[in-house]
Amino acid sequence: MRSRAQDLSPVAIRERILDAAEACLVESGYSSRLHAVISERAGLSRPTVYKYVGDQSEIFEALFQREITRFFTRLTPVLRDSDRLDTGLADCVVFAVGYARRHVLLQKGLRDDPAVVLPWFTVLARPFVERGTDYLAPLFERLMTAEQSAAIDSRAVCEWAFRLVASLITTGGVVDTSDDAALREFVAGLLSIGVAAPVAQMA
Repeated sequence: MRSRAQDLSPVAIRERILDAAEACLVESGYSSRLHAVISERAGLSRPTVYKYVGDQSEIFEALFQREITRFFTRLTPVLRDSDRLDTGLADCVVFAVGYARRHVLLQKGLRDDPAVVLPWFTVLARPFVERGTDYLAPLFERLMTAEQSAAIDSRAVCEWAFRLVASLITTGGVVDTSDDAALREFVAGLLSIGVAAPVAQMA
């Protein structure tokens, strides 16, 4: 038997609502009217749903924020297992693209409701880029040599990684993003261009 709203903490109520919202979106898509089906699935009143998550756009944002937090939690050990900036960056990109590829709700949105999902990777992306940069910059800094730290801004590395991952997630191309080895080779090739250009100029 489900707990009543008055028996739950505000955090637990919000999580129940977001769990219900995610399930409803997977079943019905982003374009459906959500509050009625969310309240029914969560066993909470519609006013409670509005109180804790707001309108439909705020529900999407709350789900995106929650998923970003989950993603960072899973990405952290991947970067901690790396020992160099180039391999860490490749590990980050491969992990992020694979994570997105397996994410049922994201893939459904990209396929069925791109007009709702794509802005979070483009015109609405800045807050998430900034949040990701704040979180990831120290992890990338740990992988840098003294020379790299003097020459490279770790926050720029984070933003570059986001832009690359967002492009690979949302845009088709010649790279087979379902093949981790091919994706890693692609990222390594991009990194080698940045290294090779100054060497070629010096020769």
